[in-house]
This record gives sequence, C-alpha cells and structure tokens, in this order.
Amino acid sequence: MPESAPGQLHRRVHDEVVGHAPPGTEPPGIALRPVLLTGLFIVVFTAATLTGIRFYYRFQVPGPLVETPKTFPAPRLQQNPEADLAALLKEQRGRLAGYAWVDREKGIARMPIEDAMRQLAGRGQAAYAAPLQPERVPPLGSRGGGARPMPSPGDGPARPSGAGGTP
Repeated sequence: MPESAPGQLHRRVHDEVVGHAPPGTEPPGIALRPVLLTGLFIVVFTAATLTGIRFYYRFQVPGPLVETPKTFPAPRLQQNPEADLAALLKEQRGRLAGYAWVDREKGIARMPIEDAMRQLAGRGQAAYAAPLQPERVPPLGSRGGGARPMPSPGDGPARPSGAGGTP
C-alpha cells in the first residue's frame, strides 16, 4: 500500500470506526462547472416563469387590474334631509306632549310624560303596587280544568256504572 494516494495530503488516516474513507477514493476538489450551470438554470427558469405570468395576466386575465373602476351616482332618497329630520322630530315631540287614544276600545290613551309622572307621584306607594287581577276559573273539560266535576267528600268512592251490587 502506498504512503498516500495521489491528491491526498494526509498519510495513513483511515479509520473505519469513525467513518473516514480510505485514502484515494475521493478527489480533493469540487467540480465547479456543474454547480454553476445548475445555479444559472435556476435563475433562467425563475425569470422565464415570472415573465410568462406577467404576459398571461396582461393579455388573458380580465379583472380589476385591467378595468377602470366605475363611478355610480349617489342615491337620491331624500331631497332635503335636514327638513325631513326636523319634521320627524316635531312629530315625535308632538306625540310625547299631547293626548291621544292608543286603543279606544280597550281604554288605552297616551298622555304627556310630565302629567303621567305627576299622577304617579300623587298616588304615592299605591302607584307601585301590582294591579288586581280577576281570578279566572277554567271551564270544565278544558286543559286547565277537570274533565268532570269532583265528587263531594261525603259521597264516598265513586262506583262504576253497571257494577251489580247493593249498598
């Protein structure tokens, strides 16, 4: 075995446990030409792809990048918004300050807030009590009532009809 392989700077450095290659199996230099050609190919491919995408978008894709934005006229819902607001506020204040029927058949009326507050203050604690509700008894046969009248306690157990027997 020679002292060193051609192109090797070290001598007798071969260790199979650590994983060193035997001398003379690899050349000491890097082939520069394939590395440069690969880099050049990547640069040319990237430039060609970007150029192709740009031409495609410019000539084939219609969209907001090509079309000019359209302008629309403003909606003409109100000719004079200030006057409309003033009329609305006047009507609402008139409702709050005046008397009127809400439901005449049921006896519900609208009155000014100040008058309603004066009436409540005049009633005192009674103004805040719950109103008296009439007691409602559901009719017989309805969901809230029994299907038949309850027997009185002195009658005893009810007998089914047709149970032959004398008391």
